[in-house]
Amino acid sequence: MNAATVKLLVWECDNTLWDGVVCDSTAGALRAEAARSLRILNERGVMHAVASRGEWAWTVERLRRHGVAERFAAVEVGWGRKSAAITRIAETLGVGLDQVGYIDAEPLERSEVAHALPQVRCYAARHVDVLAALQEFRAPVGDVPPPTSPMAHIHAR
Repeated sequence: MNAATVKLLVWECDNTLWDGVVCDSTAGALRAEAARSLRILNERGVMHAVASRGEWAWTVERLRRHGVAERFAAVEVGWGRKSAAITRIAETLGVGLDQVGYIDAEPLERSEVAHALPQVRCYAARHVDVLAALQEFRAPVGDVPPPTSPMAHIHAR
């Protein structure tokens, strides 16, 4: 049986999309392999979203500074559980949780998501360079309508 296609990849930003952490002012350059995967998967029709810890304005400013803000259909930044953020993002974008992937450098965050949402596929940030080669990202995603806004700000509950 083939794995279902990932239609939405949710990213943690800190130490995954870029090196360092926005809130302690250590956020550095966009990781080249993350930028490459973001571009390739976007070209295949995979939607991207952010579920990250920290301050929304700081994170969005960093996304804009790196020139990738427009690649994300939804951005949720706050201090709650990542599984709750992913659920809200999937509902907002109309994607089933079985078609969602989540990438994060932190094993505890991936574990929390995997436990709360076993249908969501979790990926370690150190494997960001091989995402495009995985079967679940290679299958055609069908007609995914573009989001009405380039970036939805989802308020944490």
